[in-house]
Amino acid sequence: MVPVFSLPAPQHGSSGLYSLAVGVGTLIALMVIAVVVWRIDSSCPGCPDEWFGYRSSCYFFSKMKKDWNSSQASCSAEGSHLLVINDANKMRLFLGMHIDYHWIGLRNSTGSGWTWEDGSKLNNTKVISNSPVQHCGVLVKGALLASSCAVDFPWICEKSPK
Repeated sequence: MVPVFSLPAPQHGSSGLYSLAVGVGTLIALMVIAVVVWRIDSSCPGCPDEWFGYRSSCYFFSKMKKDWNSSQASCSAEGSHLLVINDANKMRLFLGMHIDYHWIGLRNSTGSGWTWEDGSKLNNTKVISNSPVQHCGVLVKGALLASSCAVDFPWICEKSPK
């Protein structure tokens, strides 16, 4: 007879703990699978080291902090530009990241509304602002915020893969 291994049946009064343990174990397994899949998807042929690929673009999340103009110049020096979110799927992706403050390619310098670096207008998304001197866009914890362009934050660059 071949021995069969199975989990012991929960004892009286311990079924809640048993269910919790199984649930936590399942959650951990799913998280490991998600991280492995994300790491595979995040590598994109043609994206430089330390850049992540999504669809047809490469993205870089800086660790340094600079003002908006210096952040824009840093992206430009890498052959890229500050992040432009020009479709609903991309907006959901980046707003869903819930990251701390990062500069993106969004400005309201002319008073004619929020405009992306590529010249397109921001559509259907509110930029939270509490001051008329806040003219640069920041992505933070699921929202777009206005900030003074002189504040130092990390930034997100975007470019096409090679």
